[in-house]
Parts: sequence; C-alpha cells; structure tokens
Amino acid sequence: MALLLQNREATNTTVSSNGRRGWVSSPDTRGTMDIIWPCLTALALVLWTMLHLNLPAPSDSNRTVVCRRIRWLLVGLLAPELILMFSFAQFTSAQQSVEDMKNIDRNNWTLVHGFYADSGGFQLHVPNYKPFPITAKQVVYLTQHGYIDMPTITKLEINDKSKANRETKVLAFVQTGWLVTKLIARAGQGLQITPYELTTVALLVCSFTTLILWWNKPLDVRAPTPVHLKGDLKIILEQAGDATGQGFTDTPLDFIEGNIYWSRKAHESYLQFVLKWGFQTFPIERISNDRDYQPRNFKQNLYLVLPVSAFGTIHLSGYNLSLPTETEQMLWRINSIIMVVTLFIHCVSELIGCWCSDFQLQSLELWGEYKKKMPSCLIFYGLATIYFISRIILLVESVISLRDLPEAAYREVSWTQYLPRL
Repeated sequence: MALLLQNREATNTTVSSNGRRGWVSSPDTRGTMDIIWPCLTALALVLWTMLHLNLPAPSDSNRTVVCRRIRWLLVGLLAPELILMFSFAQFTSAQQSVEDMKNIDRNNWTLVHGFYADSGGFQLHVPNYKPFPITAKQVVYLTQHGYIDMPTITKLEINDKSKANRETKVLAFVQTGWLVTKLIARAGQGLQITPYELTTVALLVCSFTTLILWWNKPLDVRAPTPVHLKGDLKIILEQAGDATGQGFTDTPLDFIEGNIYWSRKAHESYLQFVLKWGFQTFPIERISNDRDYQPRNFKQNLYLVLPVSAFGTIHLSGYNLSLPTETEQMLWRINSIIMVVTLFIHCVSELIGCWCSDFQLQSLELWGEYKKKMPSCLIFYGLATIYFISRIILLVESVISLRDLPEAAYREVSWTQYLPRL
C-alpha cells in the first residue's frame, strides 16, 4: 500500500530540487463534514428564504414574531409538504383574485396585490368597530359592491415594503442546484449516496417548490395598508342576507370566503395551538398562515400532488441504501413505504373528492366534512400521525447513519469523466 501511494504521488506531482511542487492532483475522497456541510447550508438557506409568513398582529411583539418564525421553520423541517400545500393555496387564491379583479375592470391588481391581501396587507377600518384584516377575495367583493374604494397602493410600493432579497433566493437556487447535480453525478458513477443526502434532497424538493410559489409574496411586512369602509357594516350583512349564517369565527365578513382555515372551530383545540401558540381574538388581528387548500380544477390538483408525492418517493428510492445495521435498513424500507402509502391514500381521496364535487368544495368540506367530525376525523388524524412518526424515524435514521458509512460514500465525484475527449 505504501509503495502504491508513493508511485501515485510520483505520477501526479513534480518536485523540484528546492522543495517546490508543480501540478498536484485533487484528492479523490471527502470527509464527513464534506457530506454534512453542503446539505446543511443548502437546507438552512432554502428554509430561511422559503418561509414567507403573513403580517403579524399590531399587538405582536418582536419575540412573538421570532417565535412564530421558529415554529414554522420546524414545521418546514418536519413536514415541508404541509407548508407546500398552504403556499399553493395562497398562490391559487392570489391568481383567482387577479382574474376576479379583471372581471370588474380593475386591471391594476397583480399577483403581488393578491398575496399582499391574503397575508393581511389590507386592514379594514369600520365605524364604531375594531379594525380587522381582509383577504383578497373580500377586497374583490367589497370593491365590486362599492363598499370600499379600490386600493391605490402599487406593486412597486408593496415590494418596497417587502424585505424580500432576490439575491438570497438566487443563491438558494444555485446552492440547491449544485447539491442535486453532485448527487446525480454520484449516482451516475455508481458512488454511494448517504441517507442524510437523500433526506436533504427530499426536503429541498418541497421547500424549493414552496419558494417558487411564494416568489411574488411580500416578506416581513409589518404595517398593513388601511382601507376605509363606506357606511355601516350592518348594511353589508343585511344585504348579504342568509349568506352571513350564524355569527362569525374570524371576522364579520366570513360569509364571503367560507370555511377555508384549519383554525376554524373544529380545529382550534389542536392545530391552532400548535401552529399559532395561542387562541385567536374576535375579530382576528391577523390572517393565519394555515390557509386551507382550495383547488379550482384537475390541473391545479396535479400540480400540487406531484411535488408532495416526490417527497415520499425520494425516500423510497433509497430502498437499497446501505445503513449501519440490518435493523436500520429494514426500518428505512418499512417507513419509506408507509410514507408513500399514506400520502397516496390522502392525495387520491382529496383528488376524487374534489372531482366528485366539481371542484366546488374545499378540503375541510370533502367527504361530508369528515375531518371536522368525531369519530370520522380519526381516520385523517390517524393517517397523519402514522405518517408523522414515519417521517421522524427516517429523519433520525438519516442523521445517525453518518456514524458508520461504507467506504464508497467517501469517494469524490470524478468530474473529468464528463469532459469531452478529443
């Protein structure tokens, strides 16, 4: 072995009489930190730039804002497909608001305006009533019926309020692209890909898609734009008639948009506390980030299903990965299958339910609103719990597998193989 190394050094280097060297070849191995660091930096960068939370409430302190962001970063790490679904819902809602505004000859309303409204960017001031945020759909309704003047804030002014850094987003694209390229090259050269790298790529697929969907959403805006109601709120409710229903959950204008938030009454005891760390006031002071999915056609369902399905499929592609023990390898295989099966059951049932209702019902209303009733809701929460446990097991396995990797995992990609040979 020593002779082999000496011959190799003699081949790759030229040593002069004064002890100086000429060309020295790069090493063909990598260390453990060379595996961990690129994945960690890419994931941290994408997660940080991906997360575009809605405007905080006027009463929220800086500590509250930071804690909320940390909670959602943890959600992005443990369940990135959940944030992907919320971002997709907000994207489709913003798109719909642009179409609705065009239908009433308001052509200055853009996708940025739609995102800004759905994030709580417009605050409705009502005589003798507490101000509250209004969504894009509510802005369209109030403008169409002449209850408010069309907001005059421009796209440029909204972007000026935003703290979004496009250079950082581009850097996240580059970092992710380089990591994925290296893994593809490793697979092409038959080099070992570690579970840690595979899990990172799966997370990046969801987070990367979320970043694209939220590309036009304003970031870290703190002060909303005031919108003043013409007349009395009671007149709006009286003219709406039976559509107002019995009271409201979020704001008096709930009847315009319907049951679209996971924070509604049936879920306040669990999801609202977990995602918001507290209970809402009435009317709400801010628009929640947990906006429910509202599909409009089959194509939109397909756009959402593909990246969500890819998250589980990437883990399953590591079926034959080498793990330190047979037990760990079996756990990886079983939990990868569980993830794919539970995701498949949920996605297919949602797709069929939307199709049967001609895409008129929202996720919480599908299949007789089973998600909001006992004991039928246990089906959904049971599958979600099984999926979450499998997700945690795979995440833990990917990290602890770094303690004992096969020798092939430390070999570096030979990029010269991809150079044209003359």
